[in-house]
Amino acid sequence: MDISRRKFFKISAAAGGMAACAGVRPAQAREAIVPDPNWYGMLNDSALCIGCKACQSACKIENKLPMESSLGDDKQFGAPIYDSPRGLSEHTYTLIQLHQDDSGKPTFVKRQCMHCVDPACASACIVGALKKQPTGDVKYDAGMCMGCRYCMVACPYNVPQFEWHKAIPVISKCTLCNETRLKKNQPTACSTACPVGAITFGKREDLLRLAKQRIKEQPEVYLDHVYGETEVGGTNVLHLTKKNVSFASLGLPAFGHKGVAILTESIQHRVFQYFIPPIAIYSILGGVMYLNQKRKKNAGTLGGDDEY
Repeated sequence: MDISRRKFFKISAAAGGMAACAGVRPAQAREAIVPDPNWYGMLNDSALCIGCKACQSACKIENKLPMESSLGDDKQFGAPIYDSPRGLSEHTYTLIQLHQDDSGKPTFVKRQCMHCVDPACASACIVGALKKQPTGDVKYDAGMCMGCRYCMVACPYNVPQFEWHKAIPVISKCTLCNETRLKKNQPTACSTACPVGAITFGKREDLLRLAKQRIKEQPEVYLDHVYGETEVGGTNVLHLTKKNVSFASLGLPAFGHKGVAILTESIQHRVFQYFIPPIAIYSILGGVMYLNQKRKKNAGTLGGDDEY
């Protein structure tokens, strides 16, 4: 059935108006997720870390990842360098980085997936390739991933890494040893390898209790704050730092208490609560298609093949 351009736009406008006036209640931001006492995680203590990188090597062995030397990442201008590699990548899930204060004293920080209580990566993934597990880790399913990389944009810690060099790439990050160790009730490879006890594996509540106990017993050593207890809604990987070294200087930003996922989802709900934007977009696209069809028809009637 043929319809005129005017009638087409009347129908589109009516459809948008009906959606806006259908009495649909505005979507509300959901409540914050409360950490499960049975979730597992780790406590990384920068005051104890000696920078030996045993955890980094253990992680690579556990996950069958290539060492820096095989990648050529351990040298700069032909000389070996300590900060190798420089950041997380598809080949590096755990990374020890060096910080030096004004006096030249070193502090080491362990970088990895924080396994957030309310993970922004999982919220941003439109196909559910990233999901919070009953054990507390955030698990990635390569079979579901469509390669949109929204998780990389959403993560406040810039953790998920993309395999740029592969024809069929996947996202890489710390797994909390969920397949090889966590399911067997075994501690993570990195925590087992640490020779000084700077990495402690356990349940989140126990780790928080341990961290606060260390701060209480050694106030001259530790900054009075457990990073990850409340940041971005809380994380399962917690951090302690020296009294004179801020978390921000170690690459752990001073985020607020509200989860990133709650913020992004509330914005999405407000934008799409009546489905008006999609209908408007579809109406515009439909109008363009209609005009193009009409132009082609007119061109054929005039005996020409060219489009305007």
